[in-house]
Amino acid sequence: MLKAYGLKSHIWNNNLRSVFLLIMFPVLLLGLAFAFTLLYAGLATDMGAEDGLLYALNAMPAAAPITLGVSGAWFMVAFLGHQTMIDMATKSKSVAKSEAPRPYKLLEALCISRGIIVPKLKIIETPAMNAYASGIRDRNYTITLTTGLLNNLDDEELEAVIAHELSHIKNKDVRLLIIAVIFVGIFSFVGEGIFRGLLRTNLPRNDHHRRSGGSQAGALIFFGLAVIALSYLLAMLTRFALSRKREYMADAGAVELTKNPDAMIRALKKISGRAELSEVPAEVREMAFENPRSGFAGMFATHPPIEKRIEALVRFAGGYADTQSRMPRKRLDSEPKTEAQKHRIRRNPWGRIGR
Repeated sequence: MLKAYGLKSHIWNNNLRSVFLLIMFPVLLLGLAFAFTLLYAGLATDMGAEDGLLYALNAMPAAAPITLGVSGAWFMVAFLGHQTMIDMATKSKSVAKSEAPRPYKLLEALCISRGIIVPKLKIIETPAMNAYASGIRDRNYTITLTTGLLNNLDDEELEAVIAHELSHIKNKDVRLLIIAVIFVGIFSFVGEGIFRGLLRTNLPRNDHHRRSGGSQAGALIFFGLAVIALSYLLAMLTRFALSRKREYMADAGAVELTKNPDAMIRALKKISGRAELSEVPAEVREMAFENPRSGFAGMFATHPPIEKRIEALVRFAGGYADTQSRMPRKRLDSEPKTEAQKHRIRRNPWGRIGR
């Protein structure tokens, strides 16, 4: 890949890498089709290893269109209905501007400053401090915030988090990640179906089978399962790589939008250790602002550690690691001044900014 210079060059270079990685998915789907035919040759016939391999190769011209067609239909359903699925899984709900004026005001100001279409805004009722962006097209881009985030961040910090999610939308990260999640979902569904089928299937146990090819059929089955496992692993690693690289870019994009790296650093410090969305599916957590689950020894982490994100902001964005002694650059009118405002806030804690 070409060496990148500057934020826009990094975005272009990352998108180029991402497109290359996504090309792997159709290839992996064809690998799954090949594995199916190997399993069929091993489970349903008395073919030896060589005959089974030839059978699988000869079956590919017929199996490939079916595999790609079924996967394409699945992809279209998920493409059109992904936001509804995400909303149901996270129990998020849309809020009107009058219900949440504070985040709406921050979001609209950021969008106006860059000429960006204002995404929809949704809220999840949870004390966890997190956020995520979703959507594939301009008309359904959405930014979802938790009530924990709204209740614990000041205006500058909340603005930085919203700018981070807006950068994911602006850089087309959200579209890419959702497409990757859809494809990996195909591998998960298919792999689970195969293993459940194997649990209900018995290999032939007659003497002829043992003498003339039982072990070779077992080799075919083992090889087919190995191809499926490898395809699933590669798909998962591809999705994780797409997510990890883009968190740094979204942090940098947020600083570009807000001109305030210290606010992002303060937000990261407050969110650290308090971002766990325990009841949210793993696929959504991977799109979130922070995903504390790192898997085995960090090998399957979808996000870089918060410490490294802060280090990058200090090193490349001019932020200060010790932000506690630095007063916020500005604050919006977030404190109530009249009894009417105080009463409105008690009824609606999401909208702490005035009218």
